[in-house]
Amino acid sequence: MTAPSIPRIRARKPKVRSGCVTCKARRVKCGEERPVCRRCQKSWLPCKYNPPETNQEKHQNCSHEHPVTSFQADASDKCDSRLLSRVRRVDFEEFDTLYLDLFRSAIVQNLCLNGYTNFWSRTILREIFRDECVRDCVLGIGALRRAMVDETQHASSLEPSALWIVPKVATASLSTRYQRDAIRYYTESISKFRSRLSREGSSTPPRTILILSILFVMFEAIQGNSESVDRIIHTTMLTLEDCAPGLGAEDQGSNSLDDEGVREADYFLTRFSGYNSLLSPFYPSLLRGPVFQRNWSLAAKIPSWSDDLQQVELAFERYTTSSLIWFLRICQANIFGHPTDPVKNQDEQLIIHLQANDWCEFISTKLGQETDPLRHRTWKMMLVEAKMFRIYSTYSRDAEERELLWDLQVDDCREVLSIIESILDELTSLTALPPLFEDKLLPTLRCVAWKCRDYEIRMKALGLCKRLAGPWFENRAVLVGLRIMIELEERDRDESGFIPLRSRYRWNISSFNDDRTELRIGLMRLTTGARKEFTIRQDGNIDDLVQKLAASSAKS
Repeated sequence: MTAPSIPRIRARKPKVRSGCVTCKARRVKCGEERPVCRRCQKSWLPCKYNPPETNQEKHQNCSHEHPVTSFQADASDKCDSRLLSRVRRVDFEEFDTLYLDLFRSAIVQNLCLNGYTNFWSRTILREIFRDECVRDCVLGIGALRRAMVDETQHASSLEPSALWIVPKVATASLSTRYQRDAIRYYTESISKFRSRLSREGSSTPPRTILILSILFVMFEAIQGNSESVDRIIHTTMLTLEDCAPGLGAEDQGSNSLDDEGVREADYFLTRFSGYNSLLSPFYPSLLRGPVFQRNWSLAAKIPSWSDDLQQVELAFERYTTSSLIWFLRICQANIFGHPTDPVKNQDEQLIIHLQANDWCEFISTKLGQETDPLRHRTWKMMLVEAKMFRIYSTYSRDAEERELLWDLQVDDCREVLSIIESILDELTSLTALPPLFEDKLLPTLRCVAWKCRDYEIRMKALGLCKRLAGPWFENRAVLVGLRIMIELEERDRDESGFIPLRSRYRWNISSFNDDRTELRIGLMRLTTGARKEFTIRQDGNIDDLVQKLAASSAKS
């Protein structure tokens, strides 16, 4: 007979009444070094000091429920100056509070740099306390973020020689507490969600499916598991299409506080699906996905001059998302031979083009009047997209004509790259880590590098892509493939100074070996369908590979 278990009593630690917010939340002694204390710097945690409190404020803050972190985002933060949700210490274990703080500060702040602030900073944080599946997945993401600290420090010594860094969590044994906790919480969240789906069936709210699917995508994307991301998004889009077509439509339902955040989530998932299906070979299912079947109204009014920036952003997200659905539908019809109505397509194309012109004029005027640096950057990001959709709306079904249309847009492409470069220069002062889900600047840069026939512009776009790649595995792998494709096409540049259509490639095959140290790339000629396949190692040399491929092409 086993002895009865004796409950463990934790040793009481003295209250930390000074120091940074993070050390207070962790109940550890803070060295109070500024601007970042040594303990937070060592643990790679966000460090912030609250202003001195008056005696009255101290008295009001004393209560039996100690918040894990009780801070208000700086007015300069993209997350707005909202008070984030309060969490009682008794609700979480010691490491859970660390993971939650990492998610609410490092993860949410990173994601809000790319917009969708209502969804990331309000809807998700509220759902943590309403849905245990959301809570478990958030804790798993926070643990994964903490595990990345050691990986980043280890990868810094490999960076000069490695084309991409393989995330250890996805391939190696779970050697640290953070890695084990990440997998445990993520697995529990998926298991509970599957049980709920089998129990509730079609009665599961679409908003729940949408929110949890995005969190699952985030967990897999951090590790570079593009195959899992592809499957999750494809399944999610199919499910949402069956249960709630047009989830983000203007005429949808209630006036609950979450409506705005859920609409942003719908825009985000649709855009992420559309852009990656067209511009990344790692998502074969998305390219054939059902997004093109969504029928959103293209007729939308430009916001009034009195609308605030948040209202304008939401209206602009709707315009770009609905326009992207149209563009994706046309591209899929061209690639897979889907039947289309040419008259309807032509009318819709004209609407998109005219609205892009209106948006460019509206945003340019607002940009010239803006004095706040962060709002100024937001207007510039919107201007980049508006200018790019003006280019996208000149799409032609004829391949030769498409090439000529891109040649006519060289000056516009150069201007767009200059704006993006200025945005990235400003972004560097705010964060050292580019946004994980970048669906505004990065698609623009990849598209310009892929489609433009001006070598200088293509290489500049590729260089800016590298600045946005960060430590994210897939971004760095895409850079390798784009560089090889560009260099191969450049070797066939004709006397007129442009690359002939017969020498243009489409990158449509990509896969890794088991430990993801080798990348298999397949390119196909646009006109002849001839294929060129090759493999490059993580420690390989792109220049050597391009020379070998060019030599083999000359012999053949």
